[in-house]
Order: sequence, then C-alpha cells, then structure tokens
Amino acid sequence: MTHERGYDLASQVLNICNVHHKKLFCHITYRHLLVLSSDENGCVILKKVITIADDFLKDEFLDLIAQHAHSLSMHDLGISLIQHVLELDFTKKTTQDDKRLHELMAEFDEVLSTSVTADVDKLHKLASKLMLDSDLFFEFVITRRGSLMIQIILGKSEEVDQVILAGVKQRFIDVTTNFYGYRIMIQTIKVFKKRGDLKVYDQILRLIGVHALYLTKDPDMGNKTFQHHQDCTTFIACGLQSHYIELSFLKHGSKIVEMLIDDRISMVPLVLLMMEIVKCDEDTLVRLATDEYGNNILKKFLALAKEHKEDFFGDLVDKLNPLLDSLRGTLGENIVAIIDSETEMVKDRIVSQGNN
Repeated sequence: MTHERGYDLASQVLNICNVHHKKLFCHITYRHLLVLSSDENGCVILKKVITIADDFLKDEFLDLIAQHAHSLSMHDLGISLIQHVLELDFTKKTTQDDKRLHELMAEFDEVLSTSVTADVDKLHKLASKLMLDSDLFFEFVITRRGSLMIQIILGKSEEVDQVILAGVKQRFIDVTTNFYGYRIMIQTIKVFKKRGDLKVYDQILRLIGVHALYLTKDPDMGNKTFQHHQDCTTFIACGLQSHYIELSFLKHGSKIVEMLIDDRISMVPLVLLMMEIVKCDEDTLVRLATDEYGNNILKKFLALAKEHKEDFFGDLVDKLNPLLDSLRGTLGENIVAIIDSETEMVKDRIVSQGNN
C-alpha cells in the first residue's frame, strides 16, 4: 500500500469488493496502522479505511490512534491522520453525553479545522477557558477525543503549552495515573525539553517525588511513571522514605524498591533502606526474609551493600546473625547461606592472617 501500484490496488479493492472483504481489508490495515501512517500513500488509504469502517472498527481505530497519538504527532502525516479522525462524526459523538465538554470540543474542532496552522490566539483563549475549571480540564484530557486534540495542540505556541502545563501540574496525580492523561504529561515534558526549557522537566520530576507514595498505589500507571523517569530516582527515594519495608512486602511495591536500590548513580535509596532495616524489630526482619517479595529485596540489598557499601553489609550481617536459626528451613534459607558464607570467609581471613 505504500508503493504506487499497491496504493492503486488498495483503492480499487476498497471501491469494488464486498462487505466481507472490506472488513477483512480494514482489519489488515488496522494491524499495520503505525507503518502506514508514516507513508503518504499509506496514510491516504488509512483515512479511507477508517471512514468506511463500521462503528465497532472505527472505535478500535480511535482507540489505537489515541494510544499512539504521541508518536503520530511527531510528523505531519500522523497529525493529518489525527485531524481526520477528529473530524469524523463518530469521534464527535463519543463526547455528546457531556454537553459542556462536547460544546468546548466543538469550539476546538472549529479552530483546528481552519488550517494545519490553527489560529494560535484562538487556541490560547480556548485552552485558558479550559483551565477555568480543573475538573473540566481533567475530563477533557482523559477522553480519547480530548487527548488527541491536546496532542496536536501541544508545541504550537509557548503560551498554549504553558496553559496545558499548568493544568497537568494542578491535577498531577489524576492526570498521571490515567492512561490518556499520562501520555499528555509525557508529551508536555518533551515539548518543553525540545524548546530547551529544562526547568519544566525538573518541576515534573519533583512532582513525581512529592507524590511518589501515592503513585505506588497504582500498580499500572504509577509504576510506569517511575520506570519512564529514572532521572528522578533521588526524588522518588526521598518521597518513599520510611515506606521501603512496607512496600517490599507487595508485588508491585517490591519492584519499585528493587528498581530504586539498583540505581547505579544514586546511593540515596540504598542508604534510606538501610536506615529502615536498622530501625526495624526482629519480627519484621524475619517476616521480610521469609516473604516471597521481601526475601528478594533483602537478598538484593545484601549483594549491593557488599559491592558498594561494606559498612552497610557488615551492619546488616550483625543484625541478621541472631535470627539465622529462625530462618533455617524457610524461604529465608538463602539469606542464611549468604551470612554463613560470609562468616566462613571472615574466619578463613583471620586464620590466614594468623598463619602469616
């Protein structure tokens, strides 16, 4: 479909084939949307297919385009595809149940449809109008239609971008933990970074750190935020202070703790975890060592401490030594093996030094 002959053939197929074959062709096109969207001929076919598709498949296309709106908005063909989808009556009907939201989106539609380079002043006024109500802003960005609009508006002017940034910061938790909202946050950061404004990136990193504990409660989008922004390890580490052991007992929480202490640049997470371990009582330490997820964190911590912070390793060995009998024959047997091995090595060193 991306070659001239393939494009002509695809156009003929769409014009003359029966309903069953058209549906089959639509499904094939759906599977190759990202490849086709980056080619001029492919993009034309895509638009035709989406236009003739039944409502069920239109909904699938809308979903897929909303999911990949960020990458599509990086090139003119992708933007033209997003605009085409936004102009469909089907897309417009997706927000008709909310009159206020629907009317505002109609205003955006009018401005965006005037030309590829939409009137920036009008866009700024509309974006500012959106910001008058933070609930309305949030509802706007988490709909597929609204998310697509914001994706193609971002980057048109610094004034518009500043308004959207203010909205993201005001409803940071809600936006970040929503599938479509998260993508708006990522796109906002990239727009400002591209413009050379690194202060915005730093502001977002700090916000992630401030809300780190809350974000851990969202196993999906919260964890994704941490993984995507590894530059803010120290901010996240400080935001989770006094909660490392608590998180280590949870499947998703232990993944966050492991990611933090495994950071090769910042030692802050390792120090904070050590502070918690030193303070915790023996029962908690035994539970941690015998827990499915906690055991892995303790094992990881011992390995990292031995590699980077031998004083931490020695302190933890001293704290665990009196508990080894409680751990034998349990899931904590691997911790016992590490401590026993270290004890034997120390004894061998002492004997070796004595012989010399």
